[in-house]
Amino acid sequence: MEYDKGDLVLVSDGDLTTSCVILSDRFDPTFSDNSFYYTYCIETGKYGIVYENEVISLVVPNFSIDVDFESQIFDNHYNYYSDLYEKYSYIPIIFPLVEESSEED
Repeated sequence: MEYDKGDLVLVSDGDLTTSCVILSDRFDPTFSDNSFYYTYCIETGKYGIVYENEVISLVVPNFSIDVDFESQIFDNHYNYYSDLYEKYSYIPIIFPLVEESSEED
């Protein structure tokens, strides 16, 4: 299930269950199957990433909470981690690139 910005959800990592407010759209990394949201945890008052498989249930849709959250990274509609992966991943070239010759036979 996909959640919207402002939704209050229950989150569990297996040991601890907390309630979090979704602050971003779902991010779907192209190099991984782990979709995640950027959230605000009500119990601790901390911001963090919550993976989609850690969300237990939706508690209140469009939950109203005063959270001052401004980040250009999460306000944009692009996949931040995929962008980093494309720009900064390194794949060594074992064989040199061969240029095509323009010779005619």
